[in-house]
Amino acid sequence: MTEDISLLPRGEEPPEADFSLVITDSAMEPLIPRGSRVYVSSRSPLREMETGLFLCEGRVLCRRWCEDYNGALILLGGDESRREDSIYLDREQRRRCLCLGKVLI
Repeated sequence: MTEDISLLPRGEEPPEADFSLVITDSAMEPLIPRGSRVYVSSRSPLREMETGLFLCEGRVLCRRWCEDYNGALILLGGDESRREDSIYLDREQRRRCLCLGKVLI
């Protein structure tokens, strides 16, 4: 298995960034357009409704997060009117979802 990885020299990225990646889907538009490079801090605390990077069921997702009163995790896309970009994880499912860090916007 091979992956295309390109290393970039340090430069204009935020000093608290631990890594960066390119967004390959449109789920966070218009906030983060497809093809944008985002910087991620694995050390910065992520608060509700902030954008983070999540590993869920083998997929890396860039989403805003919130929690409902039942303890479920809801990963929201950039445009709340596009419900298909949101992911609902009940209390059991959310245990299999890992937050990789906060997207620095």
